[in-house]
Amino acid sequence: MNKDSLFKDNICLTPQDLIRYEHTLKDLIREFLPFDSYSLFFPKPVAGGQSPLVTRYSSEDRQVMLPLKLQGRDLCYFIARGVLLKAPKTTPRYLEALATASLEKILLYKTSITDSLTGMATREHFMTKLVKELDLIQNCMMPAPGGCKDPGIPTFSGSVGVVVLDLDNFQRINDRYGYTLGDSIVAEVGNKICEAVFESVVCARLFEDKFAFIIPDGRPKVCASLAEKMRLIVERLPVEDPVTGDVLKISCSAGFANYPQSLSGPHFKRSATEQGRILMRKAAKAVATAKDFGRNCVFAYSDILKKGGKVIEVLPLQRLALSLGQSVDTREGGRFLIWSPDFQSGTQAKLTEDERISGTYPTMYKAEVVVIEVQEEIAFAEILHLSDPAWPVTAGDRLTLLDEKDSFFDAQSGPESSATPQRDIVTGLFRYKEFIGRYSRLRQNMDKFSIAVLRLASGSTDQGGNFQKITDAQVQKVASRAENVFEVSHTGGRYSLNSLIYFFPKEDSDSAMEMILKLVRECEIDFDIELAAGVASFPFLNYRRSEILDNCRKGLDHAMMMDKPMVAQFDSVSLNIAADRLYVDGDIYGAVEEFRLALLADSDNILARNSLGICYAQVGKPEQARKQFEQVLEITPNNIMALYNLGWACQMLGNLDKARDAYHRCLELEPENVFSLVRLGVLAEQDLGLDEAEQFYLKASALKGGDFLTMRHLARISYARDDVEKAREYLHLALNANHNDAYAMNLLARLYLESGEDPQIAEVLARQSAALKPGKEAFWETLAMALEVQGKDSEADQVRSRL
Repeated sequence: MNKDSLFKDNICLTPQDLIRYEHTLKDLIREFLPFDSYSLFFPKPVAGGQSPLVTRYSSEDRQVMLPLKLQGRDLCYFIARGVLLKAPKTTPRYLEALATASLEKILLYKTSITDSLTGMATREHFMTKLVKELDLIQNCMMPAPGGCKDPGIPTFSGSVGVVVLDLDNFQRINDRYGYTLGDSIVAEVGNKICEAVFESVVCARLFEDKFAFIIPDGRPKVCASLAEKMRLIVERLPVEDPVTGDVLKISCSAGFANYPQSLSGPHFKRSATEQGRILMRKAAKAVATAKDFGRNCVFAYSDILKKGGKVIEVLPLQRLALSLGQSVDTREGGRFLIWSPDFQSGTQAKLTEDERISGTYPTMYKAEVVVIEVQEEIAFAEILHLSDPAWPVTAGDRLTLLDEKDSFFDAQSGPESSATPQRDIVTGLFRYKEFIGRYSRLRQNMDKFSIAVLRLASGSTDQGGNFQKITDAQVQKVASRAENVFEVSHTGGRYSLNSLIYFFPKEDSDSAMEMILKLVRECEIDFDIELAAGVASFPFLNYRRSEILDNCRKGLDHAMMMDKPMVAQFDSVSLNIAADRLYVDGDIYGAVEEFRLALLADSDNILARNSLGICYAQVGKPEQARKQFEQVLEITPNNIMALYNLGWACQMLGNLDKARDAYHRCLELEPENVFSLVRLGVLAEQDLGLDEAEQFYLKASALKGGDFLTMRHLARISYARDDVEKAREYLHLALNANHNDAYAMNLLARLYLESGEDPQIAEVLARQSAALKPGKEAFWETLAMALEVQGKDSEADQVRSRL
């Protein structure tokens, strides 16, 4: 155990801190030492030890080299240019004292946001950083009214990941070996992980032995990889009790959630602060699932529904209570396979004295179940099929999400084999299992049919212990009224505690919609019951009969987003909503297919066409994207979203004149369209029209959301004009607005290299930029140059080998 890794109360400033707080440091020093320009300089270590840093003043060059010292340590020089000292012999010691006071202010701030045991961020600072991250992402999601995030302008990451890590059974170590050893382990874990992650990752100790990490641009694969890396670091950490000599084995469980993928529709209406807490709760749920699965593993929030559930209680009437609820997006009608963890171990056989064989049991499924009711943290399910009646489902059995098309449930044989069909005692309708069996059998040879799901939209969730009683009374009224409204042949079932399902053989969608709308209106007028309903029909496009029920569920999702009456026919808009969900989840190709189906259903669906164009552009098909945007504009010539996206696609294709025309038309419709101004600035810059480009950027910077978008671009203009100090100022403003602006970091690193200033700073900045954008070869080249200047040729060669 490295005792030097314990920070305790001796938190100090490092060279990286001075770079991080350089803009603040500059402002503090300028209060007592006016200057025209400045830079930081870190003297190289020399053999025999470093001589103390002293103030140096050149009246000829009007330059002061002011040493920055704190806690008896020489940190670096602050080089101020354009300085006139009236008393050059006596003033330096006062300047040094004031500079130290400036460093103490920065240290005080760092101490307030730093956990003294690990050197990580405190929980409070972590949440502040997370909220800022989410707020910046939200500002980028909609660059203009009716617009969309522009991936062609690298501004702030469109996603973020949160990893939560919790040491396993750590209280036992504290109880047996004492809290002093426990604290040293926590400190060492924090130290090793901080050394292993990128500089851009925000590391924090939430409390005791629980840690959290913010990963900018943290897609699920990146978070999974980083979480697994952390798990291995903890698992391989050597720990020995100095008193007993016992060698301790420690491990951790980790979970992660991603923004926006892990959040759903209603969550996006909340503030960034609330969204941050929701995201943390989801990551914590993933950690709890990892511990439930045996500890020392990593779980994604998105995987909890797929493979993280278990049976918590076996109930009468073939019902089960499951550990999945609304908090992990469980939905009524979802199907799961049940398997026992007791039969996942290996088996061995001895062939001879020296020869053995071994293997692992294949997963054996006990049953298939369907979810019939979902609450916040738990759900209730009904058994559809038992693999072996002699092998019952028991508490602790695990769940695997199942696609309905892969169902083991023999729907055709189940209902017909029952002499007395099972009916719901409240409504008199078929129970879910009976209904699905009849529906699956009757639809087989039908050329036309419709199906509808109705759900109580409100009214009973706030009734506490009376929830089920009130819900039963309401669905009973709805079922009774339905028998009067539906004048055609139909089959009804209890879909869940608060939902009903109806099958209309030989009825088309319009006819079914008319009946459902009548039922919804009558229930609201006569019973004050608010319903939402989704309706789907066969035939529709190229969907199979077995897919119509899933379409009906999508129609219900669509209905829940509508104003009254909340009744939606599965159509082009429903497909749009489903495609948007795939897009948010990162499945762009899946979204493309859904958007194309939406357009097959309605070729005038301009939202689907525009979204399809965006997807095409993001997968490297700008020509197909351009065609989609032009078709939107044929229908709605003043569609600003399509105009902007058309400009973007034309710019990708190299048709710059047409791109300019599109952006200018956007500005005619909306003069404060920030992204169009930035795009026009970029185009002007490419033609060496720096003055024109600067005007576009300055105009954009004065608008809401334009300040952090334009600082880097303005820095590039100043850099092209050889105004290094102005460029540096803009870059610091860009990094203050967006601390993960890899482009600003890289340009600042190049400024340090080209001005002959400290290459160590350039190396730190270049490493961060390359870590944030590993696909940018220019960033790796900047890092290689920074290493070469320091004589690290072998490291530079390794970096270039990645290009």
